[in-house]
Amino acid sequence: MKILIADDEPLARQRLQRLVGDINPSYEVYADASNGLEALKQCITLQPDIAFLDIRMPKMDGLQTAAEIVKANLNTHIVFVTAYDEYALKAFDNNAIDYLLKPVKKERLHKAIEKTIRLNGSPDTIMPATQPPLNQRQHLCAHTHSGLKVVDLKDIISFKADNKYVLASTHNDSILLDESLKALEEEFSELFFRIHRNALVNINAIKVVKKIAAGQFELHLQGIDETFAISRRHRAELNKLLRQKPQATKKN
Repeated sequence: MKILIADDEPLARQRLQRLVGDINPSYEVYADASNGLEALKQCITLQPDIAFLDIRMPKMDGLQTAAEIVKANLNTHIVFVTAYDEYALKAFDNNAIDYLLKPVKKERLHKAIEKTIRLNGSPDTIMPATQPPLNQRQHLCAHTHSGLKVVDLKDIISFKADNKYVLASTHNDSILLDESLKALEEEFSELFFRIHRNALVNINAIKVVKKIAAGQFELHLQGIDETFAISRRHRAELNKLLRQKPQATKKN
């Protein structure tokens, strides 16, 4: 059995690894993931039977990591490990098979592993996350035929609706997200502004607004040639935003 342990505290990882070894020395244990993003990448590469995930981790919390593991169609069971019992409901809303409180007891850990063995690797026991991450995401992930693609949120300059997907673009790359534009707008409202029913733009990337015809305006962003149409519906709010953002200008 392969077991992955992810926690931002090295001592916590070492302790859990030692307990797993006491239960069964033949288990393969990988215990060097210090954040959720590392854990996700290792799960995709190593395909562990169980992933013990701390909930509060940097870069990507445990709940988001679990959701991304599901999107990758991995046959990996999730067990959350945390010092905070208030996250129990959120953990089980993510269909974790178990939830362990720190400091983890050997007997309790053994029961969680036995539960996984009984489930016999059925992928149907893990479902997509229904709860939002604990903190705003710093990275967005796309699971493609060539593997995992990860983009830093601060590098994204626009989100554009693309049929059933959303295209997240940086200055030199892009990924297709299986998320709605509305959900992205709600989660990142402080960073992105809706200028059209099918587009959000990074507020910090706004360069200039140009009038191109009677009642028609287009938006230019820093560092790219592509322009974005601004709908009448959103123009007034955009003008209000730009008045609070002196580095952006408007040209009639």
